[in-house]
Amino acid sequence: MKKLLITLLMLVSLSVYSQERADTVVYRYIIAEPQGKMFSDKCKLKIDDGIDPEKAKSDNKTLTFRSYAAALMYLTSQGWELVSNYNITSGSVGNGYGSTSSSTYWILRKPSTKEEVQKIIDESFKKD
Repeated sequence: MKKLLITLLMLVSLSVYSQERADTVVYRYIIAEPQGKMFSDKCKLKIDDGIDPEKAKSDNKTLTFRSYAAALMYLTSQGWELVSNYNITSGSVGNGYGSTSSSTYWILRKPSTKEEVQKIIDESFKKD
């Protein structure tokens, strides 16, 4: 009976500890939009970090990638994890002619501190 009670107490304490640990993980999120034709050799990234959407840059130069896959590998090499992706297609018709366009978006996340995420949240509100 004592062994059963000790085992139950250990399981309860591990469960509480793991829940506390899970609550401390905070993520930063970005939405990245690869720009350029899907299989062309020129792809740029527009990145929305919650504050200032802009093109991906290194040393103040806009980065150009050879493909969407190369752009995604660059982001993952920087510590970002792909969470989801989606496409938006829009079109119009006029005078018997039609056209469509499609945009791809990647949602990525990276572990962060609560303070860093709170700073981004505070800066993300438009001030009127």
